[in-house]
Amino acid sequence: MGITHYPIKLLIFISIFVGGLCPLAYSVGSSRETAQNTVTASRRTAIVTAVAKASPAVVNISAVRSVETQTSFDEWFWGEITYPRRRALREVGSGVIVDKNGHILTNHHVIRDADKITVTIPDGREFEAQIVGYDLFSDLVLLEVDTDGLSLPEIKWGDSDSLLIGEWVVAIGNPFGLSLGDAQPTVTVGIVSATRRMLTVEDLYHEDLIQTDASINPGNSGGALVNIHGELIGINTVIRSTSGGSQGVGFAIPVNKARRVLKQITEYGSVIPPYFALEVQPVTEELAEKLSMSRNTGVLVSEVGKRSPLVDAGIKRGDVIVTISGQRIKDEQDFNARTRLLPLNQPVQCEFIRRGKRRQTEFTLKTLQWNYAPSGWGITLAQPDKAMARKYKQRGVIVTHVEKDSGLASALERGDFIYQIDDTLIPSLEIFKIVDDRIRTQNRAQVYFERDGVYQVIPVSFFNRNNRRR
Repeated sequence: MGITHYPIKLLIFISIFVGGLCPLAYSVGSSRETAQNTVTASRRTAIVTAVAKASPAVVNISAVRSVETQTSFDEWFWGEITYPRRRALREVGSGVIVDKNGHILTNHHVIRDADKITVTIPDGREFEAQIVGYDLFSDLVLLEVDTDGLSLPEIKWGDSDSLLIGEWVVAIGNPFGLSLGDAQPTVTVGIVSATRRMLTVEDLYHEDLIQTDASINPGNSGGALVNIHGELIGINTVIRSTSGGSQGVGFAIPVNKARRVLKQITEYGSVIPPYFALEVQPVTEELAEKLSMSRNTGVLVSEVGKRSPLVDAGIKRGDVIVTISGQRIKDEQDFNARTRLLPLNQPVQCEFIRRGKRRQTEFTLKTLQWNYAPSGWGITLAQPDKAMARKYKQRGVIVTHVEKDSGLASALERGDFIYQIDDTLIPSLEIFKIVDDRIRTQNRAQVYFERDGVYQVIPVSFFNRNNRRR
């Protein structure tokens, strides 16, 4: 084949043309890549970043408990089954890893009465969990899993006191058990709709709840409510709904409260309220009218013990306490909820009304209430510390003293471990005091206790509000 000779001008033209095409092609490809990078960056919003930070620390919790089912009428009628049966029920919820060593915070109602608790983290690992301690009044429980020395992803703490109404929040959890099988939590987005909400759910009074319109459904309980920085600001716990599903009104326990509960559970195994030696009662309609105040504002001080820390603050019988730490006190229930987690050895601001005039004072709490002598029982009870509680299979209170002339002197003795009254478990002195108030109107109650590993029960009869006998 011969060699074709092209004119020199044509060769120069081709060289220029081809050489010009290469930069143009490169420029088009570069622009497309830049546009794609811009779109990708726009997708990675603050919410996406917050979820990436927080979701690895949100776990799935499966709690299995055994329940007894009775024979149905048809079974009884045809003689098929004549004895009770037991079957396993599973409750599904969420939890938050609060430290890399395997401590997980969740709602108590998620694991209540559970025989086995399984925790699944987003990377697919499963652990069997044990209860470190719980607090019925705040509906919080601390779980622990054995990580075999491996670190777990932990949540970053936020500040629920600095929340702004209208700021973005993200709810992360396991609604309806949807994450079973893949371990990835569900994410919903909303805003802080309100703060300091008060709500009573299943006889539990919650104060200072965070309200959000981020969708919270059954199974979200115990999960995380995080801010735009991926920081934990609440534990999702309650929905208000007419249908049973999310209607844009969900509630979370503020993380600052949860941290105070967590601190006490870690240190003592449960929440131990401060020692007040103070008795309060509701403000009657007559008193409210006399003081020109609303009936649902404040509590009337009915008794002040000689050793009460409020004595030095000038609080006297007949005063009406209306605020504690700047928070308005609505009623007796509100007073108890707001004072049980107050810190020790720090001044607490208090506002009260005396003879129609508002006054300011402050008091300092010095110790926790480890002991309690219920009126009319003739005994003294103690809240066991964390080490003592490990010696028993269930939670309860310890008899530390029995008066000789007590009606229970022949039945109870020092060291007895009371864990139940009638059908109510007694995990703490707080619960004992509530049950004691309730059973004073009864004629009789059953007291269950443990002595030297042997479980016993005694009937207690009530003559009047202040005297009892076995």
